[in-house]
Amino acid sequence: MLEDDVLRFRWIADPQISPDGRSIAFTLVRIDAAEDEYRTDLWLANVPAAGGEVSPPRALTHDGRSGQPRWSPDGTQLAFVRRSEPGKPPQLHVLPLAGGEARAITSLVKGAHSPRWSPDGTRLAFLSGHDPELDKADAKPPKHEPARVVTSPEFRWNNEGFTDFEHLDHVWVVAADGGEPTRLTCGRAHKEGAIAWSSDGREVRFVTDRRAAPWFETPGEDSDIRSVSASLATPTDGEAMTLVADIAGPLGPFVEHADGRVLAVGGVRAEKPNTYEANHLLLFDGARPMTKPRVLTAGLDLHVDEGINSDQHPPRGGGAYPLGFALGGKAAVFVHARRGAAYLSLCDLASGKVEDLTPSDREVIAGTVSADGKRVALTLGSVRTPGELCVYDLERRTLTPLFDANAEMLAGVALGEVEEIEYASADGTRIQGWIVKPPGFDPKKKYPLILQIHGGPHTAYGVGFFHEYRVQAAAGYVVLYTNPRGSTSYGQRFADCIQYEFPGVDYDDLMAGVDHVVAQGYIDTARMGVTGGSGGGLLTNWIIAKTHRFAAAITQRCVSDWAGMFYSCDFAMFHPFWFRGAPWEHPEDFAKHSPSTMLPQIETPLMVIHSEEDWRTPIAQGEVMFRGLYYQKKPVVMVRFPGENHELSRSGMPSRRVQNQQHIKKWFDHFLMDKPGPRVRRGVTGAQVASGRPGRVGNPLAPGRLALPGSTVVHRGHLPPRCARFDDRVRGHLLVPRRRGPHSSRGPRRVALAPLRGVVHAAAPVHGGSNVARRFARAVRHGVASLLLHEVAAEFAIGFVLVMRSAEQPQVVGDGAAAVGHGHDVVVLQIRSALAAQAVVGHERALALVALVDLRLELRRDAAAACGCGARAA
Repeated sequence: MLEDDVLRFRWIADPQISPDGRSIAFTLVRIDAAEDEYRTDLWLANVPAAGGEVSPPRALTHDGRSGQPRWSPDGTQLAFVRRSEPGKPPQLHVLPLAGGEARAITSLVKGAHSPRWSPDGTRLAFLSGHDPELDKADAKPPKHEPARVVTSPEFRWNNEGFTDFEHLDHVWVVAADGGEPTRLTCGRAHKEGAIAWSSDGREVRFVTDRRAAPWFETPGEDSDIRSVSASLATPTDGEAMTLVADIAGPLGPFVEHADGRVLAVGGVRAEKPNTYEANHLLLFDGARPMTKPRVLTAGLDLHVDEGINSDQHPPRGGGAYPLGFALGGKAAVFVHARRGAAYLSLCDLASGKVEDLTPSDREVIAGTVSADGKRVALTLGSVRTPGELCVYDLERRTLTPLFDANAEMLAGVALGEVEEIEYASADGTRIQGWIVKPPGFDPKKKYPLILQIHGGPHTAYGVGFFHEYRVQAAAGYVVLYTNPRGSTSYGQRFADCIQYEFPGVDYDDLMAGVDHVVAQGYIDTARMGVTGGSGGGLLTNWIIAKTHRFAAAITQRCVSDWAGMFYSCDFAMFHPFWFRGAPWEHPEDFAKHSPSTMLPQIETPLMVIHSEEDWRTPIAQGEVMFRGLYYQKKPVVMVRFPGENHELSRSGMPSRRVQNQQHIKKWFDHFLMDKPGPRVRRGVTGAQVASGRPGRVGNPLAPGRLALPGSTVVHRGHLPPRCARFDDRVRGHLLVPRRRGPHSSRGPRRVALAPLRGVVHAAAPVHGGSNVARRFARAVRHGVASLLLHEVAAEFAIGFVLVMRSAEQPQVVGDGAAAVGHGHDVVVLQIRSALAAQAVVGHERALALVALVDLRLELRRDAAAACGCGARAA
């Protein structure tokens, strides 16, 4: 599997089962590689009778801009949203399934989304940020965006941008056959979501948090279910709303039974905030407002309405977990996460007994329950597929696959084995993990290892499909991913135990996982890498500050400075969830858990990947790592993605998702596989490279070596003082300065040296007045350069490489020297002894001398051309 295979995937999003359970409408998401865009269309699948043959689904739309299908109560029509053209907001449409064209029923300047049919099928409720008083179709926007006045600590959200308080989502109603929409709610302080009709069709219900300053109030989360008349003449900002259900904590997805009972996801929160709180399945009944629900999952320690992580969940199209009454109102269908899987489950309302319906090797991604409560439409994923459309029959307890959008594509791809493991951490705590092995895995061989760390930290890895890990396994890596403490799906205590100690014991859990895999005997411990995103980026920074066992690292959308996060992330960290107070109140705690305070301890070559519109962990968090290591002249490079946010690897623009994986793979290939890093061609649009400071010896991390089109790479590395070894694991390209003459006072240009299949220990220019050059030359002349190599095993051969200015006939200088590469600018000589090196170090054509160690002392004879030695300045 390759990085650009992501362009071939298709995703099944938002499956909606018909009222009678006989059909499923869904959104099929694909990539238009030529336009570098996602496309979404409506499809329809038939549910076969018991024992019947499954027929292929068919497309209902072909425009590539349609989604959110919703069935009319009689099953004859679909409401959905469509963008008339790129850049335009979506509008509500209705499609008759008996035949005919879809018709638009809204044309609001700010668009419409989230349609819901009234029980009688005559009206549609929906959400829109449109303001009739401000938004006129013929209004001309200002040439330049005006200044924003910020009065709230939460004023921008990752993946959403800056909050437009004049256009918050509010509830609207429109006739199903068209007409003028009516706004039911309004306001510039609160918004509504998760809308649904009351069972009698007189009201529209919704979830909202109406508190004025929730970031200062306890509990931190406290949303309610409220209601407004569907016939309201004047929109309300709260005064005409009625309270349906309320608890001291959040209420989220909900569904109302015909008899008035309300099934909801939520939970009562304690006075003392916890960093993580699992939600429960709640049943409300009785007179409104209902404030004392029955907790159906009490004592079960379940993670209700939660799933697991994957980079192959639908990047567009949406969808939610199935929730509903079933079997004549006697049971409830819901989803919960447990031990790295997401289960469809059934709760008996009389006894409270919970039964898992889907197997432990699958994850529920999205779904809906039929109106008669007999069937459930599902998108199910596994380690073998990103997600297939299925239907579950609740009466027969049968699961029927209907459509796998990627079956044909994956049939032609060799996928290695994914092994589930369990191991003991340092204190005996049992940790679950997974190992992705390369296709054709041979346990007798030695493989490089990549440790992958999830973010959150309150989420979970598991049985989901990961394209990135498959790409790395196909390239010859063993990939390890685990669920250290702080992860969900293992109970409240397991997830919440890292409060005020993140990072902490999770580090022990991750290192124990690496030890467990190393003990299997097939890992080359000199070739191990580590990477993670968000909270996993934080842990990556933490790990390389704590240990030098990894040869390379990549920190993605990381946290490095908790105080900076307090001041700049999109959510207000004002409640004592992660820390007991503000940075000036508890400076020691913030410093203790910030990798920025441990930058001097880091020696591992680090790539920093960050998106420039990431508001969850703002890009300054990555810049801390880059600049802090750069200041110390340590190997570091930063890759910045313009126009992307925190979701780059999961739902970023297609080309950038490919580039992201290429950067990751090339970095690890360079340090763990002895492969040269990629080069940037001159004039490539979108690749901006900051060149190095003149007069410095280059290194394998030189400017431009790891840049790809569409991203910005910033790097400059230097030889450490005293000419100590640069890095005893550095492999690959080396860049050396080329002067215009042997004694020229003008600065050198950078010229690429052939890839070194060895371990670079030191490098220095031979000519010039730098102290570094003189010290190195003096060391060689006195025969002590080999001291740099003493800690290398005795069976390794010692050698040197001399880079010289070219002549028509390369001059071989000194006993034991041999020409191994020749380009237009330089000739590379391999010198097999320190004596020979002493003899040639002062030669007039010598540019740089490299001390290296290698079992074979090989240089590819075509390396000069392959790496650009003959291409003049890099």
